[in-house]
Amino acid sequence: MNRLYLVSNSIGNDLDLPPRTKQLLEEADWILGEEQRTTSTLLKKLGISKPFDLLNEHTSRSEMDEIGMKLAMTKRTCLISDSGSPGLEDPGKWLVPLAWEMGVEVRSAPGPTALVSALTSSGFATSPFLFLGFLPREEKEREKTLKQYLGLGITLAFYETPYRAKHCLETLAKILPNDRMIFLALGISFAHETSFRGTAKEVQKKFPQGMKLPPVFVIEEKKERHKR
Repeated sequence: MNRLYLVSNSIGNDLDLPPRTKQLLEEADWILGEEQRTTSTLLKKLGISKPFDLLNEHTSRSEMDEIGMKLAMTKRTCLISDSGSPGLEDPGKWLVPLAWEMGVEVRSAPGPTALVSALTSSGFATSPFLFLGFLPREEKEREKTLKQYLGLGITLAFYETPYRAKHCLETLAKILPNDRMIFLALGISFAHETSFRGTAKEVQKKFPQGMKLPPVFVIEEKKERHKR
């Protein structure tokens, strides 16, 4: 049976790269990467000289159809994302359902994810929790989405882009009650990794100016109030 392997990348520190990643990429009949420069740099570091194709937000519907056809005819395909595990808020989320539709078995080569790293470092409840992916760009839609999920009372986690992190903090400081803390991780496993824990307003005051590291937000679960 033909297989698609979801191959994990590091999320900041090259030492996070799973040893199995090199083995799978060496054995691959076809490699799909997210961005030209990132994929090329990774293969070069691993001493692998192979051509690869790209799958990203610019991939058209017709190109996806071509990828699906080639996937169905290739024994070992490896998908590697720019960071972390493929399929989690990256183009892999489009490829995996397509692979199953084409009769291709999907296997995951586990590795680091910024989501799990932030969640377990936060000190908040890890079950249940809800991952929101990326929030809407517009402030009103972002606020509406957050209010909707805050009502569930469980731990929430989401990604954000570095240039929108400050605006997201402003929204959280506006709508979150002071008895519900947040955890903000910046550049997980990078040399300059930084994290903050406290109320949204407290974290907002400490937020570094000109920050360019990728952020992960975690919002504390709603604590039960014991009746006397």
